[in-house]
Amino acid sequence: MNNDFGRRRSARTRLCAAAMALAVSVPATSGCGSESRAVQEPTVDLTKLDTGSYATKPVQVTAPDAIAAGRLAEALRLGGAMPLPMEIDPALTTNAGGVRPFTSVSDLLVPEMRGGKTAFGWLNDMAFRTDPTGFTAGFATSARTDSDADLGYQLTVLVMTFDSDSDAAAAATVFAADGFPDFGNGIGEPAQSTAHPDALLSWLPGSQYLAGFYPTGRFVIGTLVDNREKYWEKISDLPDLIAKSDKAIAVAEDRLKSFRPTPPDQLTTLPLDPLGMVRLTLPRPAGDRTKNAFSGALDAHSALHDEGKPDTAQALFDKDGVDAVGYGAGALYRTRDAAAARDLRDLDSVDKFHHPIDSPVGLPVARCMKYRGPDTHAFPFVCAASYGRFVAQVWSQQQQDVFQRISAQYAMLANDK
Repeated sequence: MNNDFGRRRSARTRLCAAAMALAVSVPATSGCGSESRAVQEPTVDLTKLDTGSYATKPVQVTAPDAIAAGRLAEALRLGGAMPLPMEIDPALTTNAGGVRPFTSVSDLLVPEMRGGKTAFGWLNDMAFRTDPTGFTAGFATSARTDSDADLGYQLTVLVMTFDSDSDAAAAATVFAADGFPDFGNGIGEPAQSTAHPDALLSWLPGSQYLAGFYPTGRFVIGTLVDNREKYWEKISDLPDLIAKSDKAIAVAEDRLKSFRPTPPDQLTTLPLDPLGMVRLTLPRPAGDRTKNAFSGALDAHSALHDEGKPDTAQALFDKDGVDAVGYGAGALYRTRDAAAARDLRDLDSVDKFHHPIDSPVGLPVARCMKYRGPDTHAFPFVCAASYGRFVAQVWSQQQQDVFQRISAQYAMLANDK
C-alpha cells in the first residue's frame, strides 16, 4: 500500500520489520509491534464529518450499461492472468504507470495526469482511435528498472481479448501497420523475432524503442521496450530489445493458458463485484480521471500492477494479509484484521518533501500529509484511515477535497451494518 503512496506522491516507504530484511521508516506517533496496536483508537462521531457531496453509505452495485459493465469485468479478470513485469524480469521493480484495465483501445493514448504521452502514444495513433472488430477488453502493465526513467529500461506489456482468433490476428496487423512516425529520431523500421516469428515488430533505432504485437488465439499480446540508458549512451542494440520482448511474450502467453475468455454473449452475466469491494469503495466523481481512472476491484496479486514498488508492496500485502483492493475515488485495502489494518495505515513515511498536516475535523484516526518537492506528478495532499479490517487511501489537488474523500470513505465503512 504505502509504496504506492510513493508513486502517487513520490515518497518511498519501507517496512518496519527487520526480520523481513527491509528498512523501516514510520512516524514517531506509530511504531512496530504490539505497543502501537494496543493504543485505543479515538471514537468518531459520523455526524461531525465534512463529507461534501460524496457518498457516505455502501453503494448498490448496478450496471446501467450491462455490456459496458461486462467488458470492464472481463478486463479486471484479465488482470488476474497478467504477469507482473518483475515476474518477467526481476529487475523491473519500479512501476511506470499507465493504463490497467481498459475497454477501449483509445485508452492506451490517454496520458497520465500532467504526464504527457503514454508509451503507446509514441506510435502512430490512427489504429488506436477506433476499437477493432471483435475487441472485448484489455489490461496493460508497465515497469522500469530504475526510478530514474533515463537509467536502465522500461517494459510495457498488454493483453487484449477478441471474439475470435481471426479478429485478434487482424487487429495485430492493424496495430503494427504504421509503426513509429518521425519524432526527430527517424522513422520505425521492421524487425524480426526468431523465437516469435508471428510477432509484428517495429524498431525505432534513433530512440532504442521496440514495439510489437503478437496474435495468439483470441489474444493480442503487445510489448514495448524502451532502453533510455542505451539511447543516451548512443548504443544501438536491437538483439537485446528483441530478447526482452520475446521474454515478455513467452511469459504472458504461458499465463494466458489458464485464462478462458468469456463468450461475447455471456459478458453481461459476469458478477459486477465478485470480491465484495466495489460496494464499499468511495465512488469516483463523474469526470475524475486522477490516478487509476477506473472503478472496480482486483485481488492482491493483480493489485500489485498498480503499486509503485510491487516487490515492497507484496511484502506489505503478505505481512498484513491484504487479499483485495478496491478502486474509485481512492483505494480501499482489505487486510487480515483490524490490527493489520492499523499497521498498514501507519506505515507511512515522512521525509523532507512530505509533511504531516492536521487530520480532518472529527476524524483524528486519519493520517494526512502535504507534499512540497520537485516531483510535478505528486499529488499535493494524501490521507489514509483504517476502519475494521479496511484501510482507505485518498489523494487530491485540494486539501478540502482530500479531507472530504477520506471522511466519506470512513463513513461508508462505518455505515456498513
